[in-house]
Amino acid sequence: MTVINTLSPAGAADLGAHEGFVSRTYRCQAGVLTIGFGFTMRSKVFADYWRTKYGRGLKPGDTITREEAEKLLIELVNREYGAAVADKIAPSRQHHFDGASSVCYNLGPRAAGWKWAKALAAGDVKRSAAILRKTGVTAGGRRLPGLVRRREAEARLIEYGVYATQKAIRVAPASSVTRTAASDDELKHYQEILAGLGHYKGQIDGLAGPRTTAAVRAFQRSQPNLTEDGILGTATAAALDRARAASQDGAAAGIGTVLSGAGAAAAVAGGAPEWVYWVGAGAAALAVLAGLCLAWRYRDEVRAAFNRGMTA
Repeated sequence: MTVINTLSPAGAADLGAHEGFVSRTYRCQAGVLTIGFGFTMRSKVFADYWRTKYGRGLKPGDTITREEAEKLLIELVNREYGAAVADKIAPSRQHHFDGASSVCYNLGPRAAGWKWAKALAAGDVKRSAAILRKTGVTAGGRRLPGLVRRREAEARLIEYGVYATQKAIRVAPASSVTRTAASDDELKHYQEILAGLGHYKGQIDGLAGPRTTAAVRAFQRSQPNLTEDGILGTATAAALDRARAASQDGAAAGIGTVLSGAGAAAAVAGGAPEWVYWVGAGAAALAVLAGLCLAWRYRDEVRAAFNRGMTA
C-alpha cells in the first residue's frame, strides 16, 4: 500500500480557503501574531524561513505576498503537519490525506493521534468523519460557527472525497448534505459582537447588507492593524472575537475589583479585625495584577479603545 504524503492542488486550495489569506500580521483569537495562511512562529518550518529571510521573528506591520504564502503553505503541510498525518494515519487515498492535513494544520500535528484520526487509520472512515464533526469546534471555551463549518467541510472531504473549492465535484449522498438557513449563523455571531461594540444597529439577522458592511468598516477603522475594506475576512473576524473576549474577561475582572473594594470599605467602616484588612489588601492587589495581565493580553484592544476615546 502506497502512503500519500504530499498535498494535492485541490487540497491546497481547500486549506487556503479555510484559513483565508492575510497579507499583513494580525493577532489571532489567542493573541498570537499571524500572517499569510495562518502562519505563526509556532511552526518550525515557517519560523526557520522567516528568520532566515529577515533575521528575526514576526512583528506587527510585517507583510507577505500571496505567491510567497501559497508556496509556503504547501511546504508547511508536506514537511510538518502532513508529515504527522502520513506517520500516524498512513492514508492511501489523496482526499484522506488532504482532509486530515487540514485538520492538523488547524489543530496542530498532535491531532493526528486523536480519536478521529485513529478511526481513519483503522479504516473506519464513517466513524472518523462523525467524530471529527464534533472535534475542535471551540476557542477560548466558546463554540465558533466558523470552526463548526470547517470541521463539516473536512469531514465531508474525508468521507466522500468532496473538495469545497472544486468547480466540478461528484455529488455526495443526500444524507451528507447539511441544511442551511437563509441567514448565516456565523454572520449573526459577528453582528452580535459588532452591536455589543456599538458599531451595528439593527436586527441580528445573519444577512449581509449595507448596515453590516458599514459596521465592519467602523470596527476596522478602530483597529490599527486592519485594512478598512468592509470585508469580514480572517483578520477582522479574529479581531472581533478578541474584542468580545476582552470585554467579557474585563467585566469578570471588574467584579473582583468591586468585591475587593467593597471588603476594604466595610473593614474601615466597621472596625473589623486586622486580618480583614490584610485579606482586603491582598484581594485588591490580586485585582490590580489581574487587570495588568488582561491589559497586556488585550493590548491591541485596549489601545483601540483608548484611541476611540481620544477622538470621540
